[in-house]
Amino acid sequence: MLTAALICSCNGGVRFQADGGIMELASHITVQETAHSYHVRIANPWKKGTLLHTYTFTDSLDTDYKFNRAGNTVHIPLKRVVVMTNSLARLMVEIGVQDCIAGVCEPEYISDSLIRARLESGVIADCGNSMYPTIEKIMELHPDAIMVSPFEQTGYGQLEKLGIPLLECADYMETSPLSRAEWIRFYGRLFGAAAKADSLYDKVSTDYNTLKDLAAGTVSRPKVMLDTRSGSAWYVAGGGSTIGRMIADAGAEYVFGDNSSSGSVPLSFETVFEKAQDADVWLLKNSSSIPLTYSLLESDFKSYASFKPFRERNIWVCNVNEVPYFELTSFHPEMLLGEFISIFHPEMSSGRFFYHPLQE
Repeated sequence: MLTAALICSCNGGVRFQADGGIMELASHITVQETAHSYHVRIANPWKKGTLLHTYTFTDSLDTDYKFNRAGNTVHIPLKRVVVMTNSLARLMVEIGVQDCIAGVCEPEYISDSLIRARLESGVIADCGNSMYPTIEKIMELHPDAIMVSPFEQTGYGQLEKLGIPLLECADYMETSPLSRAEWIRFYGRLFGAAAKADSLYDKVSTDYNTLKDLAAGTVSRPKVMLDTRSGSAWYVAGGGSTIGRMIADAGAEYVFGDNSSSGSVPLSFETVFEKAQDADVWLLKNSSSIPLTYSLLESDFKSYASFKPFRERNIWVCNVNEVPYFELTSFHPEMLLGEFISIFHPEMSSGRFFYHPLQE
């Protein structure tokens, strides 16, 4: 497929080269190109067969904006945006459009050194919490658009009334690692960085598929369980989720792989124990300032000690306060896939960045 080429930076102009659909793997977005526009349809991830939002992105006209999911026209290239997700802010640095970041939400969760330096110097503004952003600050910035994350059955309150385009970034609802990563191509086109975005995605895709092919040749397929209970429920990722599919791509068997859900499923401890008690590997994420250990895990809930990975000391933990897990893995699934392979198949180990063995 011939892809579109937009030649500019966020300070330049746009040149379109007409062809057909741009996205090949993504299931929640279609991008069609015409002579001066991109026509984008974003599917509603929570209601199959319906649309979340439709957009026309164009360089040929300016229009008054009024929030309307049935159809909005937005002028591109975008030159100043407020970004409400740290993974997208980091991606913008990677494709060379960091000058377009006027404001971010929740900067405490951003680790990229360039963005942090600009926050400290005041070049990038702190716009508060992503769920309750500082409206006055956003208005002061006069952004071309606000990049928001949609949630089921929720609106955007005052943001919808500002007359500033709201771009609903539903990439996180994709159901495979590469289909989410492919949104790189869409985001690049908003800022006139299509060539860089396509190049980055092509490398991510190639590296991911190379690792997947290597893992497919392994003989053993260890059984893998995830996370811990939260309150009275244990929220497990469905087998159709990005992480569920990545475990399979890494040459392992996810204990809930037969659950077709693409989201999290709340289950009782008894249900989880029945399925996961004989798992071989247990992967955890932690956000505490106190290092998680086997003794702390057991003190939190004694029955954790009944799982095979606990008894055989094969639990791996990622402290998301210490490594940029969410910033990086959203658009770099090849990094996490390589790490999973090294954990599930130690003979293929190539080093780890996110996870380390749980300590006593």
